[in-house]
Amino acid sequence: MPFKIRHKLFLAILLANTLLAIGIFLLGNWVFSHSFRDYLDQTEADRLSPLVQELADIYSQERNWRWVRNRQDPTWRQLMQRYNIDGGPRKRFRRWNSDFGDERLPPPEALHHQAPIDGRPFAIRAHLLLQNADKNLVFGRPGELDLAYWLPIKLEASVVGYLGFIRRVQITGDLDLLFASRLKSNYAWMVLGILLISALISIPLARVMVKPVERLRQSMHELAAGNYRVSLEQDSNDEIGGLAQDFNTLAATLDKNLSARQQWIADISHELRTPVAVLQGEIEAIQDGIRQPGKESINSLHQEVVRLSKLVNDLHELSLSDVGALSYRREACNIVELIDKVVEQFRPSLEDKSIVIKLNASADNIVVYGDYARLEQLFANLATNSRHYTQSPGTISVTISAQKDQVIITWSDSAPGVTDSDLGKLFDRLYRVEASRNRNAGGSGLGLAICDNIVQASQGEISAEHSPLDGISIVIRLPLIKEANK
Repeated sequence: MPFKIRHKLFLAILLANTLLAIGIFLLGNWVFSHSFRDYLDQTEADRLSPLVQELADIYSQERNWRWVRNRQDPTWRQLMQRYNIDGGPRKRFRRWNSDFGDERLPPPEALHHQAPIDGRPFAIRAHLLLQNADKNLVFGRPGELDLAYWLPIKLEASVVGYLGFIRRVQITGDLDLLFASRLKSNYAWMVLGILLISALISIPLARVMVKPVERLRQSMHELAAGNYRVSLEQDSNDEIGGLAQDFNTLAATLDKNLSARQQWIADISHELRTPVAVLQGEIEAIQDGIRQPGKESINSLHQEVVRLSKLVNDLHELSLSDVGALSYRREACNIVELIDKVVEQFRPSLEDKSIVIKLNASADNIVVYGDYARLEQLFANLATNSRHYTQSPGTISVTISAQKDQVIITWSDSAPGVTDSDLGKLFDRLYRVEASRNRNAGGSGLGLAICDNIVQASQGEISAEHSPLDGISIVIRLPLIKEANK
């Protein structure tokens, strides 16, 4: 069985909770060990507090600690016995000393195992240690100083000594061991419970989290099979929901592009079929003797060939623009001179249709950065488009103005206008307004699409609006280099 995402997610959640549970277990044990040792030390300190007070009372009488070192003074031993304190090696030799009438001294053979401390003939390993006010050791072994817990012995608010007891390195009492064992056992059961709950939660959680991915995978298969109308339900606002939204956008875009491509092919076929059919009909009429070859028939054939050639050239140029194969040589161009040149070229043909063209510029020298030939083609296409669709008599108004960092060219013509729905489709390829679909009057339907590509390549913007002259206004915005006033 393949190792799927839900398996990885389940193991990741389980591993994270396992490490967390182990960390809780180890931290709990560490905190318990240190806290319990502190508790035992405090308990021992409370138990020895009466002894500390009694040592302070004895010190008030003796005014020194020499009586602790005095082997003839039984006070220290009696204190140990009274408070039931472990006296270490002293208890082991108590009976031997009693037989000889002296309980305070160990037998002679025991002295060989004790090292002299602070000039004393021998040292007895005891449960307690005693220091004077200067923290000089009075009773006990120096090696145990770092292991001791010290209780100050005070007399009239002054510290006269310190009583120390050896802290427990490990828990040794039966009840303490039983308590610690049960506590650790409870920790272990808690860890196992956490792991069990984690496993029970991780399995359904992994399935729920992976379910949108499974739906996405199935939808991707359908998309790859060509079903671009597939969509995913967006039921969350997280990353998976964002991915579903992106998938739906991709599917909608592919479906739109497919429809556009199919429409594009159908429109091209339709546009090419008409002049070819006319040519075929004219030629077959001449072949069948229905029409005699003459100037009129030759002119008709030439007109269809020109229209077909223009359509093929426009399609070729548009395809080159789509793939970025059109060459653009950018340079500083005086946009006013360029448009004036195009206007003068088209003025005679426009006047033949009783169309008046006017040019208004805010300055004589408005410079933009672009390809001179492509910009000339741009405005030539606009002039051709206006000549084809503007009714006679008519008017074309061209205004040029510089605003901040851009130049705005507005190309407006008079009636006929278009509806709001047609206004947004003027730059679509092979689109012609229904009232102007007569090919004898209109163009190929690619002129404005080519204009759109040229403007975009010049890092500008182009849009269509309703003209104040009751026709259409094409608004072009190009980056401005400089403006020189008249």
